[in-house]
Amino acid sequence: MTDTTMQQAPVPGAPRLPQVNLLPPDVRARRRVAFARAWLALAVLVVVLLTMVSAVSVSWEKKSAESELADIQARNDSLLHEQAKYAEAPKVLQELKARESARTVAMSTEVLWSPYLAAISSATPLEASIDALVVSEDTVWTGSQTYAAGPLDTPGTVGLVSLNGKALTLGAVSDWQDALSALKGIADVNVSSVQLNADNGTTYYAVTATFKVTPDAFANQFVTEQ
Repeated sequence: MTDTTMQQAPVPGAPRLPQVNLLPPDVRARRRVAFARAWLALAVLVVVLLTMVSAVSVSWEKKSAESELADIQARNDSLLHEQAKYAEAPKVLQELKARESARTVAMSTEVLWSPYLAAISSATPLEASIDALVVSEDTVWTGSQTYAAGPLDTPGTVGLVSLNGKALTLGAVSDWQDALSALKGIADVNVSSVQLNADNGTTYYAVTATFKVTPDAFANQFVTEQ
């Protein structure tokens, strides 16, 4: 029969029996050192990992910034290139504007005489004819050559036309004067001389008249509407 040591079972709720650590002090010291080394190694590993992550992040941000800077520089170079292409545009536009202004001033007194002469011819009665027309027109360079000689004359006229012609009757002379006065751009029609003449048995009246041209006769081809 084998001897066995009977141990009393612990009673629930009773305090535990005091325990004694029987390990030698040097063993306990080595265990504490090993435990401390393990934590130190873990801390170093964490620091290394954080350093690597930080380095990767900084490197990525640097590359991203360099790429963005390169894009901005490329766009800036493109804009400078486009700007150089149109550098002459303001100068050309200024010259064009100056030429247009000069043309507007130079042509401001232009009268399209072809339709006006046709209108004057149409205003001539069948019993009359025009022998000669002499036109004296104001220009930018000559200035005004006509003026209102009396209170009944039209102010601001810009030209003077002298007419020599023939009329078979005095009534035709009167009708002629009225027809000329009705034309746009014509004012102050004045029949200054009516002389009875005869030629090859035909009696007629030699007519001398003048009338003035008003600004309504200007063509205004180069005037920009506001």
